[in-house]
Amino acid sequence: MGKTLTQILIIGAAVGVAVVSGGIATGLSAAAIGTIATVATTIAVTTGLQLAGSVLGLGPNAPKPDTTSTAIKTARPPRFSAYGRSRAFGAYILFETSATNGTAVDVYAFHDGRADAIEAHYLGDDVVTLVSTTVQAGADNRYGQQKVHIYTTLGQAVGTAFADLITILPGIWTTNHRGDGVVIGAVTWGAVKSKDYLEIYPNQQPALSLVARWQRCPDPAAADPTDEAGWTWTENPIRHLMHYKMVRENVDYATKIAPTISYWIAAAAVCDAPRTLKAGGTEAWYRSSVAHNHTTAHGTTVAALLTTCDGWMAPRADGALVIYAGKYYVPTVTIGPDEIVSYDWNGVGVDDDKAVNEIICNYISAANDYNTVETDAWIDEDDIAERGQVLSASLDPQVPSWGQVRFLAKRKMARTNALNRGTVTTTVAGRAIRGERYIWLNLTEAGVTFYDGPVEITAVTRNMQTGGMTFSWVSVDPNIDSWNPATEEGNPAAVGDRVAAEPLDTPTIDSTSVTFFDGGAQISIDAVGPSRDDLSWFIRWKVSTDIVWAESSASDTDPGPDVVLVTGLVPINETIDVAVAYMVGDGRVSAWSTTSSEDTSVATTPPAAPTSFIVTGGVGQAVADWINPTTPSFTDIRLYRNTVNDFSTSSIVVTQSEPLGGPGTYTDTGLSAGTYYYWIRSLGTGGTSSSEVASGAVTVT
Repeated sequence: MGKTLTQILIIGAAVGVAVVSGGIATGLSAAAIGTIATVATTIAVTTGLQLAGSVLGLGPNAPKPDTTSTAIKTARPPRFSAYGRSRAFGAYILFETSATNGTAVDVYAFHDGRADAIEAHYLGDDVVTLVSTTVQAGADNRYGQQKVHIYTTLGQAVGTAFADLITILPGIWTTNHRGDGVVIGAVTWGAVKSKDYLEIYPNQQPALSLVARWQRCPDPAAADPTDEAGWTWTENPIRHLMHYKMVRENVDYATKIAPTISYWIAAAAVCDAPRTLKAGGTEAWYRSSVAHNHTTAHGTTVAALLTTCDGWMAPRADGALVIYAGKYYVPTVTIGPDEIVSYDWNGVGVDDDKAVNEIICNYISAANDYNTVETDAWIDEDDIAERGQVLSASLDPQVPSWGQVRFLAKRKMARTNALNRGTVTTTVAGRAIRGERYIWLNLTEAGVTFYDGPVEITAVTRNMQTGGMTFSWVSVDPNIDSWNPATEEGNPAAVGDRVAAEPLDTPTIDSTSVTFFDGGAQISIDAVGPSRDDLSWFIRWKVSTDIVWAESSASDTDPGPDVVLVTGLVPINETIDVAVAYMVGDGRVSAWSTTSSEDTSVATTPPAAPTSFIVTGGVGQAVADWINPTTPSFTDIRLYRNTVNDFSTSSIVVTQSEPLGGPGTYTDTGLSAGTYYYWIRSLGTGGTSSSEVASGAVTVT
C-alpha cells in the first residue's frame, strides 16, 4: 500500500486581505502566492486504549472544521479532508485581478486527497448550474452574460493546472500550479459595466463551496483492503475509520487490523444494514459525513467517526484493534464472584447532575444546503415528570439523517441513565473481557445478588496488582436496538417557509388487564383517541426499572374514539409500564399517553382450569385424562371423586405435579362396581386454584 496521500499547497508568503475596487477583487502579486508543491507527512501511531467517553458517545462532540461553514483566508491553509458526502468551503490560495481584462480570480484549496466526484457548486448560498465551466444565469440574471466560470479538480496524485488561469494571469498562474493530491477550485469573475454590476453580481463575488463525494476508502471485505485501486466512495463510518487508521494515523494493517478483520467486516455490515423509514423505503443504519482538519488530534477525529455509529474500539491482547458498531449482541463472557477481586456498584439510579432526559438532536441536512440543523429532540417525558425538571444535553454527530441522530440519542440516553453501573477489578481470569463490548456480570456476595445481567464495558485498564483487569460498566437493555420508525424517527428540519402542523391531541388509557400464556403474558389496553378513519395505533412497553421501551404497531379494526390494543408477549413477575400513541394519515404522530402500569406477577394469579377432562370406567377402576393449563402459576392437578353428583362432599383422590400444557392421566384403582362422579381442578402458587371441571357419571364394573 502506498503511504499517505497528503500533498498540500504551500503559501510562500502571507496572503493579504483583498481590496474591492469597482466591485472587482484585487489582491497580491505573484510573489505573494508561492508555488504548489508536494509535502510528505509523518503521522504518529496512536497506542493504548481508545475508550474515552467521547469515543463511546458519552463526551462532547468533536468540533467541525471552519471550512464546513465558511471560506477562510490564512497564510498557510489548513489541510482538510472529509468522508461521505458534505459541503465544504475552501481556503483561499489566490485572489488576484488580471491586469489585461479586469477579470478577478479566486482560487481555493478544498480537500487533501483524491475525491470521488463533485456533485454541486455553490456561490454563497446559491446553487449554480454549469455548462462546461460557465455558470448559468439565475432567474434574476445574476451571474449572467457568461461572466462567471468555475474550475475544479478531483485531487489526482498528479494534477493539471487550469489552462484558462494561465491565460488570464500570465506569469502568476503557471503549468507548475497543479495542486497535486489536492482538490482545487477556482472562480473567475468577468468585468462588467457599472450599470450591469448589481444585476450580475448582487452579492459581490461570494465564496465558492462544493458538495462532493469525498474520500475513497478501503473495504474490509475486499480480497486486499490495502490495494488502493479497489478503494471506493462510501458513507460507511467503519470503512472511514479504517481509512483514517491506515492513512492518517499510519497504523500497520498487518498487525493492527488484519488479525481482527472479521470484526471490521461485521461492524461495516451493521452500518450498511437497512433501517426502515416511516415514509417508506430504507436507509443505511449508520452513515458518516465526518470532516476534519489534519491538525486535529487523532483521538478527536476517531471519536467523531465512532460517534456516528455508536462505535466501540479497543486493542486485543495481541494489540490488534477490535471494533464494534452500535448493535447489541448476546454476551459470550461471564464475570462472576470467582473472577472478581473487588467491585463498586451503584444501582439506585443517576443523580440529577449526571442524568439526561432531553437530547437536542442535530444533523447535516442536504435539504438545508448541507448545514447543521435540528430535528425533534429525544425526550423521556416520564423521567421529566418524575424529576420535575428538564435535564438537557445536545448531540451533534456529523451524520446526514435525522432518524440516525435520534437513534444515536436513544442509545446515548439509555447509557447515560442506566440504573446500574460501577467498576470491577478481576483476577487473571478476567482478561477474557479484552475485546468484548458486552459481557454478563454477576455481582453476588454473601448469598445476596446485587446485579446479574448484561453490561457494556465503558473503560478498561490492566491491573498490575491482580494481573487481571479493572473496568467500568453500565447495564445494557437487550431491547436497545428496537426501533419503530413511525414513532421514533422524528421529522426533518423545516425547509423554506414550511409551517409546522398543529399538534395532535394526546390519547388516554382507560384501563389495562393481563392475560397469561406459556412463557409470558399479554397486556390488553383500553384506550381513547380521536374519532377519525385514518388512525394507526402504536403500543410501547418496558419493565418499570428499565430505560428502553419496546414499541410495535397495533391494529384498530373498529375506527372510533375507543380502541382495545394488545401487546406482544411481556415478561412475567414484573411491573410493566405501557403507553399508546397514534399516527394520522399525513404522517403526524401524537404524543404518548400517560404511562399505565400492570403487575404480571403469577404468585397470586389463579391458574386456568384443565381442559379435555374425560374419565373412562373399567373393571374395578376408572382412568382420568386431561390437558394441563399453560398459566405460569400452575403447579399441580387435584382429582376428586364422589358416589353422588355433589362436588361439595367429594373426596380428594390424588394431588400430583404436572407440566405446563402437557397431557395428564391418572388411574383410580380398587373401586367397587357402581356409578361414580369425578371432578378436577388446577392448583397454583400462593394457594390459588381454578374452578372445578366435572366428568359426569362414570360406570365401574
